[in-house]
Amino acid sequence: MRFLKDIFIGLVIVITLVFVYMAYGNTIKNAFFSDQSMFTVYVGPTALSVTLADSPSERQQGLSGVSELQEFQGKLFLFDSAQRHGIWMKDMLFPIDIMWFDDNLELIYMKKNVDPSTYPAIFTPPEKARFVLETNAHLIDSVNIQLGDQLFLPSSILPKDIQKNLQQ
Repeated sequence: MRFLKDIFIGLVIVITLVFVYMAYGNTIKNAFFSDQSMFTVYVGPTALSVTLADSPSERQQGLSGVSELQEFQGKLFLFDSAQRHGIWMKDMLFPIDIMWFDDNLELIYMKKNVDPSTYPAIFTPPEKARFVLETNAHLIDSVNIQLGDQLFLPSSILPKDIQKNLQQ
C-alpha cells in the first residue's frame, strides 16, 4: 500500500512540473540558462528590461525565433556608428514596435505594430540612428512614447564616444 502511495505522489509531482514548465518554460529558461544579461533602460519615464544586440551576429539574429517578450521587455541594438540601420522581420513570431535613437539618445523615428508578414521589407529611419529598440507591439501607444523622447542607458553599456560627448 505504501508503494502505491509513493507512486501516486511521484506522479502528482511529475504532472505538476510538466504543467509549470508548459506555463512558464520560457521564463524559467531565460532566468537560468540565458547567456543574455538584462539591462534596465528608460524611454522617457518608461522603464524597460532589455537584452543587447551589440555584435554583428546578435544584430542579425535580433528577436528572430524568440517566441515572446514579456511586458516591458525588449531588444536594444547598439551600433558602432550612426547609420540608417534597417530592421526586418525575418523569422519573427510576433509583431513589434521599433524605435530609432540618434547619437544624442533622442527618439528620431518609430514604426508601430510591425507584423512578421512584412518580411522581406526592411524598415529604415529617414536619418542616421545609433540605437534601435524593439519591443512588443503597441508599447509606443500604451505608454505614449513620442518623437524626441530620450533614451537613458546604464553607463556600463553606453558607448565610450557617447559618454564623452555627453560629458562635454
